[in-house]
Amino acid sequence: MPPLRALLISDGRPGHYHLAEGILAAMARRRPVETLRLDVRRYPWMPGRLLAALVNRGIGAGAVLRLGYGVGAGRLPTADLVVSAGGDTLAANIAAAGLLAVPNVFYGSLRRFRPEDFALVLTSHARNGKRPRHVVTLKPSAVDPDTLTRPPMARGGAGQPAPAIAGLLIGGATRTIRFGSQDWSRLAEFMRELHAVRGTRWIVSNSRRTPPEASDLMARLAAEPMGAVERFIDVRIAGSGTLADLFARSDAVLATVDSSSMVSEAVWAKRPVIAVAPASSRLPDQEQEYRDYLEASGWTRSIAIGDLDIDRLLKALQEIRPLKANPLDLLAATLDEKLPELFSPGSK
Repeated sequence: MPPLRALLISDGRPGHYHLAEGILAAMARRRPVETLRLDVRRYPWMPGRLLAALVNRGIGAGAVLRLGYGVGAGRLPTADLVVSAGGDTLAANIAAAGLLAVPNVFYGSLRRFRPEDFALVLTSHARNGKRPRHVVTLKPSAVDPDTLTRPPMARGGAGQPAPAIAGLLIGGATRTIRFGSQDWSRLAEFMRELHAVRGTRWIVSNSRRTPPEASDLMARLAAEPMGAVERFIDVRIAGSGTLADLFARSDAVLATVDSSSMVSEAVWAKRPVIAVAPASSRLPDQEQEYRDYLEASGWTRSIAIGDLDIDRLLKALQEIRPLKANPLDLLAATLDEKLPELFSPGSK
């Protein structure tokens, strides 16, 4: 079967195009995929709601690309499929699929756009899963967890097993979540405590949203000889490492509650995941539904930073049942079921 030529439309935001790359990685479990990329930027004076109105009223696909993004139809390569994620790519996704006369897949919320304009919509929100052409799934990732070696849990004397290496993913404030100095200092205190009592060492990664106060604190911990932090993957320093490094070494992961992507990537990597929340924390309703889905599936647990202690952490880890199947294969099976024309022997 020849490679599937997939047009990935990107808005330039890694948190979005990585999701699209995950969809294509799952497709590649069924059929070779050749990825073609088209970077688009929606004009700031063309709001998404206006683009949705134009698309829904049947304006020509070429006009949508030109008016919304300044992209001529001639820039579109020949492709068998269009894939994207992120609200700013919605209109471009629909228009490109219409011009190429091929199926299209989108990850995320359709906002004012119609499900009928997509072959398949992947979502992580249960309420949207009831809409036409929608399927609820774990947020996609291109990481193959079976390539990540997982060390055994270390037993610190009698009692429950403790991680030999624990990963920590730290984000930052959002509109409904605020971190105070006391949250960061308590988190650091707990890291030292788990290291002193159970010998656990930490691999830490920050994010672009992490406040300097927290990043500097982790850098100081990493500088302590034989201290709690074995390695700090600092996004402020080029070439400091990747999350794949963290997942490959860690046998449990803590992630601050603010980042759905960080929590999902750790679940996808088949690690037990604890979401830790600051004192001032509230997730939007749809996001809370997603976290409830992760917990109900047995993949995660949540602990307030102020409530962190060794017994509570180890008990939560014992309750978690990480993914056993490769999530790439699970997603590939869904895509094969919903879009069989792309994977059948007669596909172009």
